[in-house]
Amino acid sequence: MHRSITGTYLKHYASAHDGAAELMPLTGAQRRFHHTRSADPRDRVRILPVFLEFPPGLLSARRLEQATRSVLLRHPVLRGAADTASGVPVLRIGPVPDGPVVREIAGPGTDAAVWAALDDWPAGRGSFRVLLARDGRRDLLALGFDHLVCDGESTGLVLDGLMAAYRSGERVPDSVAAAELRRYRDVVEQRLALEHAASGPEALAHWTSRVRDAGPGRWGRDRDPGEPRGQSSAWHRAALPAAATDRPFPALLAACHTALARIPGTAPVAYTWGGHDEAGVAGCFINTVLANPQGDGVREAWWEDLEFADTPFDEVVRAARASRAPWTGHLDLVLTLIDRTRRPAPVLDGVPGRFTYPPGSRIEDPVIVTAVQDREELSLRIDHDPTVVPGADAAAVAGALRESLADAGRAAG
Repeated sequence: MHRSITGTYLKHYASAHDGAAELMPLTGAQRRFHHTRSADPRDRVRILPVFLEFPPGLLSARRLEQATRSVLLRHPVLRGAADTASGVPVLRIGPVPDGPVVREIAGPGTDAAVWAALDDWPAGRGSFRVLLARDGRRDLLALGFDHLVCDGESTGLVLDGLMAAYRSGERVPDSVAAAELRRYRDVVEQRLALEHAASGPEALAHWTSRVRDAGPGRWGRDRDPGEPRGQSSAWHRAALPAAATDRPFPALLAACHTALARIPGTAPVAYTWGGHDEAGVAGCFINTVLANPQGDGVREAWWEDLEFADTPFDEVVRAARASRAPWTGHLDLVLTLIDRTRRPAPVLDGVPGRFTYPPGSRIEDPVIVTAVQDREELSLRIDHDPTVVPGADAAAVAGALRESLADAGRAAG
């Protein structure tokens, strides 16, 4: 009988947490991020950033400080930090810090200063950071999330809450904070139950068939996790007719798969899927899903893959190793879609903000493709690490994605 990794983890967790309210179990995605961090000699977190620009002098540091404290009470996961209890990885929820929780940065060169502040972020310094950078051109609000505690959907939920609290000046009662802590636990337990149920023989057989001829991975497989990484970014934009707003992702996924298939030895395309905010609970509820079809194209196989999208990444890796597939868990390219059609930039004191993305991010995977959908426009950011990914290979990926944008527009026309 198959014993799921999730089931085994929950058994160990039950004996370790011993009823402690502040200790929470880790979802499959959180366990993956925890494993990655444990291999990093510098103990760095994987940062998920959100940046907003407002006119200079608009934002009040005092109001922002109070709003941040309200958000920390309403979303307990933001006070969480990865830890171990009796050798078992857990999330330990702490109190709201006594000191200031918003850091102000002033002067020229704010882009570089903001990224430096986000990048110099050891795991022990908290999982949610709010920076207010000011210069003569703008107020730049930077929210930094440890990806272990927050997925992309949840960043939008937190941003909504932060802006609402900024406008209202609310103070969250202790009773509400306690109720939110219980609600977070309930949602995590529901997520883990889904992951356990999705780890059965049928799901593992499906993913084994997907990875049986996958490449082992080409870029940076033997790299020291603490070795400095490079970063190069390119942006591409395309206008999409309204009818295409639900079509870009399969086309982009197919383009990424096509690009890697042309480069011998590359690992399957991975993409983030899931996450939710319908319950109003922030957390890390995504999963890392592979796209490596045999026979059918990605667009056809994608629907079948979604049936098994709750299978944790560590289960897929274990199934690949058990089947002696060449692929053993390495990722060369990760695709993420950010849908802003449901969350326009917020308005403060009658002034709309603007989403932005300053240059200078740290690259965690060899190639990261981020698709940002905003009404009828699709923007692609292709980040790669030039110290491990040759320029010709990065250009091939970019070329395939440019083709996909044109194809998506023609398909919708």
